Amino acid sequence: MEKKKLLITINTDGKKISLQAPKGRQLKGLIADAGIFFSMPCGGTGRCGKCKVRFLSGAPRPNTLDSSFLTAKEIEDGYRLLCRCMVTEDCEIEIDGTASKEEQIEVESSYKTRVKDKMKPEDVTGWGIAIDIGTTTLEAMLVGLNKDKEREIFEITSGINHQRSFGADVIARIAAAGEGHAGELQRTVQEDISGLVSELTTNNKVSKLDYICITGNTTMLHLLRGYDVSGLGKYPYKAVNLDVENISAGDLLENASIGASKGLLSDTRVILMPGISAFVGADIVSGIYAIAMTRMKNSALFLDLGTNGEMAFWDGEKLFVTSTAVGPVFEAGGITCGMPAVPGAICGVRIDKKGDAFSIRLDTVKNKEPVGICGTGVFEAVSELVRNKIVDETGLLTEEYFEKGFPLTDGENGIRITQSDIRNVQLGKAALLAAQRELLNGRVPELIEVSGGFSRGFNPENISCLKLFSSGAKWVRSASNAALVGCMYFLVDLLTSQEMGEKSVKELEEIAHNSQVVELVNLSDFAENYVDAMNF
Repeated sequence: MEKKKLLITINTDGKKISLQAPKGRQLKGLIADAGIFFSMPCGGTGRCGKCKVRFLSGAPRPNTLDSSFLTAKEIEDGYRLLCRCMVTEDCEIEIDGTASKEEQIEVESSYKTRVKDKMKPEDVTGWGIAIDIGTTTLEAMLVGLNKDKEREIFEITSGINHQRSFGADVIARIAAAGEGHAGELQRTVQEDISGLVSELTTNNKVSKLDYICITGNTTMLHLLRGYDVSGLGKYPYKAVNLDVENISAGDLLENASIGASKGLLSDTRVILMPGISAFVGADIVSGIYAIAMTRMKNSALFLDLGTNGEMAFWDGEKLFVTSTAVGPVFEAGGITCGMPAVPGAICGVRIDKKGDAFSIRLDTVKNKEPVGICGTGVFEAVSELVRNKIVDETGLLTEEYFEKGFPLTDGENGIRITQSDIRNVQLGKAALLAAQRELLNGRVPELIEVSGGFSRGFNPENISCLKLFSSGAKWVRSASNAALVGCMYFLVDLLTSQEMGEKSVKELEEIAHNSQVVELVNLSDFAENYVDAMNF
């Protein structure tokens, strides 16, 4: 049975627009889909508090950012921050200050963002690319600034991290480097970066690049730089370098066959963002920077979910960080019918009892016919199996489905969730939850921000039966790829002025140096917590 959709009425520009949406849909996405332009100066990351809208009815409960930026009277009158609220019931919304395509909006940090027609490449005076090197994929964003310091994101692209042929996780890559493959690992990621740079600059007719800013976990950045990674794989887990690095593009990509023209990178500076420890890298620093975590008045937990589960807890005064190996399951690695989030991948699952049978509703990427299942789909499917008691609290499938798995699609070769898939989910979620418990040490965050590829499009309500996150938090929400966003913010400041760039470097270094690392290997009760966290 299909879930009833909510009726959303939007009053704007003297007219009413009626939309339908599932419960829990983010308002900013709903408005964007409707073709309504709205000013979000900080790009919708909750940093500025300027995107106020008023709910005439059906207002969702105020979240912590609403409380931080809005007065008690505004909240009582139905005002909420558009960028971070979700619709929870039928509602009517009044939107003032919608931005026409010609409008420009000032941003706090002295540069501007555009909501008008795309800036022309010939008007750009400074070009840069932000890159997040993930263990499984790389993502890159091309940004241009004009003479008025207006910013335009021209294109975002991604590609496979071809180092995966040496292993799916950082431990396997470290081992491969120790077995004599360090040079191959370095050349592989250099080629991957070169390919993304070439694609972005060619597509957008960029003739000269000023900066490339790179973030990623410590192992990925060490392999890129050709550093010895042996210390990352054994106690006491020491990195060669965690500081900000400023090098030439020629030196960074010296072993790569540059697809772009030679002159493009002749004066390009590459800035590597700082890391915290061997297993809490620059990607976490970048994510913390993106969501302005250390400026929050409330306590918050930030989770970056990939093959390595990195996390940070801000108690309002101090920052604590840790990391745990969760395996590739959050990206559907090790899953029988697992695949990346490409068109046709199942990304949402709803299972309901209908007489003696089960009714199954599937959502797929781009609404294509299902051909496999990605990370969010896997976790939603298992959560639904638990909710319907097809899987018990120990993770065991009922006898009917134990041998062949639970079918999501028809046919002998249909897409199934097997017993081994469920065990892989348990192993990943147990590692994640046990690490959260150690990091929090009895404290309860008011807010949980979830980043990484897994977080895109996920709804915490749809995976609530998995007990994936620390209980007690008022809000759990997606921060999408906060690492790339933070890298982009840093890049824009570098392009804006030397003063802005130096200010950002200082803030990033403060985040890295002031973080207190919680070493799970030294905690005697981690194993006990891990076993306990296996259950649903």
